Amino acid sequence: MTSTRVAEQYREAQQYLAGGVTASTRLNRALGHPMYFDRAAGCRLWDLDGREYFDLCCSHGATLLGHGDERVKDAVLGAISRGAPCSYENELHARLAQLLCETIPCLERVRFTGSGTEATMHCLRLARAYSGKTKILKFEGNFHGYHDHVMYAIGTPADRLGSEESPNAHPGSTGLPPGLGDNLVLVPYNRPDLLTRAFERHGHELAAVLMEPIYYNAGCIMPTKEFLDTVVSLTRSSGVLLIFDEVLAAFRMAPGGAQEYLGVTPDLCTLGKAVGGGYPLSVFGGKKHIMDRLMPVGDCQHSGTYNGHVVAVAAGLAAVTAYRSPGFYEHINAVAADLYDGLNEILKRRGITAQVRGLGARFGIYFGLSDPARDYRSALRHQRETMLRFIASAIGQGVYFHDYGGGACHHGFCAAMSRADAAEVLNRLDSAVATM
Repeated sequence: MTSTRVAEQYREAQQYLAGGVTASTRLNRALGHPMYFDRAAGCRLWDLDGREYFDLCCSHGATLLGHGDERVKDAVLGAISRGAPCSYENELHARLAQLLCETIPCLERVRFTGSGTEATMHCLRLARAYSGKTKILKFEGNFHGYHDHVMYAIGTPADRLGSEESPNAHPGSTGLPPGLGDNLVLVPYNRPDLLTRAFERHGHELAAVLMEPIYYNAGCIMPTKEFLDTVVSLTRSSGVLLIFDEVLAAFRMAPGGAQEYLGVTPDLCTLGKAVGGGYPLSVFGGKKHIMDRLMPVGDCQHSGTYNGHVVAVAAGLAAVTAYRSPGFYEHINAVAADLYDGLNEILKRRGITAQVRGLGARFGIYFGLSDPARDYRSALRHQRETMLRFIASAIGQGVYFHDYGGGACHHGFCAAMSRADAAEVLNRLDSAVATM
């Protein structure tokens, strides 16, 4: 039930904020209003009425270390104590850049930006500048931010999909200029046969293939070996750049992210969310000979007043150092096994057809699916109304999931969650499932 304080806050916010929120997806569809939190610590949140929740959103993946991590806090306070000069270069920039180049397989040079949307936008401009071509191959359903060039086929309704052989470039928003989607070649995820056919038709026009190497934006869909091998083979043989969008995947399951986990080194990549330790930082980078096309060495523009803000860079340096610390991923994997196996057991015992699938600290729940989702279209068969009931019930039991409308989406936990915390989460979720 919505508390009086939350209702009052929402009414007040609607008087001044468009829609009462500072971002469209802040409205939790399972509740019908945004959730208002007063404070956070570790793996927990407290709302305006002081109620405690275990956080299984974790800032959509940005707070992988947990809320208020002391290492990040000390780094941020250190930057602030020196005046936090904005829009100047600082020794921390090169230190973080070096650490990233030593950690992420494809990185030889990097640039900092403020958001994942900016990272993919600049990365695609660089790919076009380097290749001299304009078209980008994108996989249906993969999400790459909110700039116009990629706002197609990200949440297409089932009746607007088109054929698998020729997916519809359905706009993800109104206000997109006509014809912009013509620069995209769309292919369903995990379909090597259709990918090969697309290259036969459009390979000579492609600047790059842009992909989520782990498709977390539909929960957690893994690329098949055949699909991934085909992506690598076709891009290399055709001279088309391969870009891994790891805004969400980076650091989730290994220090080197999906690249390290899958054993594939792309030409370029984007990093976001967890890279800033909860602060607004994103990164794009890759091979030196490609990155050298950026000004002031080359002719491709990338700039911005808040790029690499020293506070966010200090936070990122502390966070990435923590991800590289001994035992970090052993702990992540132990908590993941407890949570995912435990929730699968609860759903089975309660007679609910569903699957929990995760990798590292991020996972998806697919209600109504008995077989694993392999692409956007199969994930669409997930039961939206059941998901909404589950999330509302979980929140009622003190476990916070965010929701964007009931579709298959990603959830997660942070490194501050202990195995004892995970056991308590499962106890609460057992009660939530029982009362759905």
